[in-house]
Amino acid sequence: MNLLILTLAVCYCGLVYTKPLTHLEDEITGLENSFVQLGDEPVDMRARRSVRRPTILSEIMGPLHRRNVRAINEYQRSDAVYVRMRSLLRLLRMLIGASPSVEIYHYVNWDKTIIIDNLFYTLPKTIWEVRRVIRAAGLLGMRVRATGAGHSRSPLYVDEGNIMMDVRALERHDGPRMELHQPTPIRNYTTLTAMTGVYEYDLNEFMVSNHVTMLSQPLNVNETFGGMVAASTHGSTWSAPTYSGYVREMRLMDSSGRLRRFTIEDHPNIMKAAICNLGMFGIMYDITIEVYPIVIAKVTNQFANLGDLIYDNTKLRDTVTSNFLTEISWFPFNSVTDQEATEYEQDGRIPAAWNAKRDLVWLRTINLVNESELGDNIIQPAIFLPTNGSLSGGNVVGLLRGRAAVNIARKLPSTSYHYLVDGFPVILPPRFGTETSAAFMLSIDNQFIRPATGLQFIIEEAETQIKTNGSTPLNALLPRFFQNHECDLCPGNHDITIPDDSGRTLVIDFLAPPAQYGFYPTARKFVERFENEKVRPHWAKRHDNIPGIVDIIKNVYGNNLVHFQDMKKLARVDHSDMFMNSYLLAIFGRSDYSSY
Repeated sequence: MNLLILTLAVCYCGLVYTKPLTHLEDEITGLENSFVQLGDEPVDMRARRSVRRPTILSEIMGPLHRRNVRAINEYQRSDAVYVRMRSLLRLLRMLIGASPSVEIYHYVNWDKTIIIDNLFYTLPKTIWEVRRVIRAAGLLGMRVRATGAGHSRSPLYVDEGNIMMDVRALERHDGPRMELHQPTPIRNYTTLTAMTGVYEYDLNEFMVSNHVTMLSQPLNVNETFGGMVAASTHGSTWSAPTYSGYVREMRLMDSSGRLRRFTIEDHPNIMKAAICNLGMFGIMYDITIEVYPIVIAKVTNQFANLGDLIYDNTKLRDTVTSNFLTEISWFPFNSVTDQEATEYEQDGRIPAAWNAKRDLVWLRTINLVNESELGDNIIQPAIFLPTNGSLSGGNVVGLLRGRAAVNIARKLPSTSYHYLVDGFPVILPPRFGTETSAAFMLSIDNQFIRPATGLQFIIEEAETQIKTNGSTPLNALLPRFFQNHECDLCPGNHDITIPDDSGRTLVIDFLAPPAQYGFYPTARKFVERFENEKVRPHWAKRHDNIPGIVDIIKNVYGNNLVHFQDMKKLARVDHSDMFMNSYLLAIFGRSDYSSY
């Protein structure tokens, strides 16, 4: 058996494992308290295993991809990968046993912008099943990356031919799926622990039922807890950070199959890296965040003239900073009158009187109120925006979708009251076609000159294209604002600063179908225009198609990338780059194995 395992440790996709997969905990000085004694798998779980000894090894030798890559086209290459994966599938099943099951899978994410022809898909239910998959992957030199709801539009997924681990079915072995913790002498605040695969809508329901709250959330509730933390998902709360900023503790399984626990008290430097780790620290198991006493939110929906708000940086600043949360949404071409719309439908001509400054922006604000201010008003549940799952006009096509989007937003009540986690706007996945998002971030100066300049740039690009050829590069422009945090990879980062810095970050998020004319060129132009002002991408949104984006990321994050790598190495979570992919390797490079 030892000879068999040694033979299985083959070169796969360019990876070579230079040391055994097992390490003694006491060799890691200062991190002894990060190891969680998992113990043996429960008897009822072991009984389900049926591990067979593999007998044929010749089929798995050599890498899966880029063999004779210049001699074959993409379809032939993909077919060759699939044939080789069929052989590896038998070996994986032998090494893992009866559970969890492993299948070859054609993966498409939620908005159909990420397509991976062939990968190994597995859905473990226990931590022991996670460990079996990781150990099998280590023997075969394969990479493993976690996934949840698949909301990311960037290349954070596992490379073709490797293992995608869906964490949504994972259950805690030593506690409930979600659990509230009262304050302690060490943590004088309430915390909440939840499994990484918990959906946000379940998390929100749990918080309301336990009278606690978060202070910021993204635009939808269909994301998983671990995904929001791993990619530093943002909301638009002026004085609250991204989801990563609330993390106080996490447990994960490292590339040796060891359950690890890192806390903000015992491992502050490691946590600065781990709270936004892009999946590179391992398979996150459960995460503990700080929560706050439940509060009531007053939600207001109104409409303002774009020219008056966006082209007046003082008014823009005062509007954003005076509210607990401010969301501004612009849908191009929304101010055309009924007559102009009729004429446009007849001849396709852009009305001479139209310009972007004439359009309206949907201004959605949230402020906190007390019981006396609530009065006789009813606290309502979460409201799904009446957009048919799209933020840009439902099933209306063409330029008139902007007007349709505003009309949809007008259906919302002008004022409503909710518990805060139910007050954030909520959308569903698109039902009509597909709609993707590109998002880039700029640091906000105290005078709001940079946010106004960035928004005006995108608006004028869209206006020019509309007037030039009657099409728009974006269906919705969604600026969002949030507070920075101490975190190596968080895009809202205290280490990324500008003159007169406010300690906050602007997200310029714009949506359109991925094939829409001008969508990607506009994103590229924006990055080129603000490259020297520390523009950086939202990790989970479309950005890898921007020329030179890897170098831009390296320049903006600078020493933070070095610190992240140092902390990952210090934590001893991935001695073999098991949790990397080709895109992340281009940014971070390979790990230095010499000290292992």
